[in-house]
Amino acid sequence: MQTEVHREANEAGAQDASACPNCHNLMPNGMRFCRACGCRLGEGVEEYTETVRLDGARATAGAARTKTASAFPPANVKDWGGVARNAREQAMRSMTTGLGQWRVARTCSRVPKWMIWVFLPIIAVSIMGGISSNRKRIIKRDTAAAAANIEPSYMGAEYKTAQGGVLIRDVSPPGSAADNAGLIGGDVITSYDGKPVKSDGELSGFLGNTPVGKTVDVTFVRDGETKTVKLTTVSEDDNDNLREAFGDVPKGFLGVNDNFQRVQVPNTSIYGVQLKEVYKNRPGYMAGLRDGDIVIEFNGTPIRTTEEFNARIDRAAPDSTVKVVVMRGTERQEIMVKVGVEDD
Repeated sequence: MQTEVHREANEAGAQDASACPNCHNLMPNGMRFCRACGCRLGEGVEEYTETVRLDGARATAGAARTKTASAFPPANVKDWGGVARNAREQAMRSMTTGLGQWRVARTCSRVPKWMIWVFLPIIAVSIMGGISSNRKRIIKRDTAAAAANIEPSYMGAEYKTAQGGVLIRDVSPPGSAADNAGLIGGDVITSYDGKPVKSDGELSGFLGNTPVGKTVDVTFVRDGETKTVKLTTVSEDDNDNLREAFGDVPKGFLGVNDNFQRVQVPNTSIYGVQLKEVYKNRPGYMAGLRDGDIVIEFNGTPIRTTEEFNARIDRAAPDSTVKVVVMRGTERQEIMVKVGVEDD
């Protein structure tokens, strides 16, 4: 059976008919769409002019829509077979892909170029901040490691927190750093190497961070007067060696009970050590020392603490004669004492 298209083509003549490039059905010239499959046939020369794009140019939404419209048959055209159906599905897939690419490209193109210069410094600062922070951690770690490797220094003195600073209880052994600097029991250290000292913990910390053999300024208060001396620190081994050497030396003996106590001398700002019991027929008693005497000097060294008094008695060479200055009531007396030998 001949279709209407064939009849029109026969009437118009072969020269006035053309075949659809998609389904190959004949139809009169001048038709815009194929009546069989709906394929677009074109209207003029511009319909068949190929669009030339530069290399790398992206497809636009308009190009995607034009391509879709040229391949997608109108909805009112009857589907004449699988050819038209396949063409429609292919056009739909092409349209979806093209529109997706167009949306991505359009979104990226919306970012203003000037915003790059806003975020670049922020990113650079963040990176540099991370590097700086890491560098500080490394420096802190290396500093801590170096501090851990520093051999602690010693000054050769017993001390405690008191009177707004650090009170030296006694200086021992003989020849220690504190002894060579001229410090004695009763001195109150207020500054070490230019740094204020208010507790025994601070002083210990400063000594621990001081290289062995370093000479530092030590400021202290003695009998209300502020003084500064040079102190050269020693190592723990050197300090222990001095202590061991002194342990082998014979100790002096005075013959007084060690229940004496530190007291303030009446009507003065200085302290001394008050004797509670002087043993009879012992070097001290035989020389003239009596119960209640306040010792303020022993063999040329001011006595301000009980610990220092004991340490100075031990230092006194047996059979040597030392001068002991005491306050008896309001009188100041100087007593020469021949030191005995401490029994083992």
